[in-house]
Amino acid sequence: MRLNRYLALCGVASRRAAMQLVSSGRVRCNGRMVADPGTPVRVGRDRVEVDGEWVRPPRRWAYFAYHKPRGVIVTHRDEQGRQALDAVLRRLRPRLFAVGRLDRASEGLLLLTNHGALAQALLHPRHGVEKVYRVRVTPRPSAAQLARLSAGVTHRGERLQPSGVRLKRSSRTAAVLTIVMQEGKKREIRRMCRSVGLQVRRLRRLSFAGIHLGDLPPGAVRPLTTEERAHLAALTGLAL
Repeated sequence: MRLNRYLALCGVASRRAAMQLVSSGRVRCNGRMVADPGTPVRVGRDRVEVDGEWVRPPRRWAYFAYHKPRGVIVTHRDEQGRQALDAVLRRLRPRLFAVGRLDRASEGLLLLTNHGALAQALLHPRHGVEKVYRVRVTPRPSAAQLARLSAGVTHRGERLQPSGVRLKRSSRTAAVLTIVMQEGKKREIRRMCRSVGLQVRRLRRLSFAGIHLGDLPPGAVRPLTTEERAHLAALTGLAL
C-alpha cells in the first residue's frame, strides 16, 4: 500500500494532506525518514511514525460534526502559535482529521473522521457534494451583482461557479445571502463576492454533504447520528 494511502487509512490525514506530511519530513518508516509519499508500506509489518508517534489503522471508524469558530485554523499545528484545530482533536479519540477546510475568518460545520476513504469521496467532484453557506456582505447587492454572482465569475483565470445564490434578507447597507457550492476551491466565496464588488463580512457553513450544523454551539463537537452515517454511506457508496 502507498504511504499516503496508509496514512489516510490510519486517520492521520487525507491523502493530499498526508503527502504534505511526508514532504515536510515528519514521517518515518522503520526508523528512517521517508520523502516519497508513494513509498510502499507492508501493513502489519512496517512501523510508520508521524512526529515520533506510531500510527496504525484504527479498529473502528469515527464520525463527528464540529462547529468551527472564527479564528481557528484548520491545521494540526501552527508555527505562529495561533489557535489550531489540534486543540480540539486532542480531546477526541480515536485520532481524527477534518474533511476539507474553512479559512481562519470563516465559521461553521466541519466533519471530523478517521475514515480516509470517506474524506476522499466527499471531496471528489464526481459526487457533487453540496455545501451551503450563510454569507453577510456589504454593500447591499444590486440585482445585476446578484445575477453576475449566480452566473459564476472568472477570478485570475479560474472559474468559480456556485450552484445557487439566494438573497435571504437585506438592509440599506448590507445583505445576507445563502450560497450553495459543489466545489472546494480556496476562499472561493470570498473571491466570487470580491469579483462582483461585494465584501464578505461574515461567512458560516450551514451544511456539508447533507449534514447540518443546526444549533451546535461554536467550538462544540457531536457524533454523527445513525441516520447521518447512513446518508453518507448512501451518498458515497461506502460501508460506514
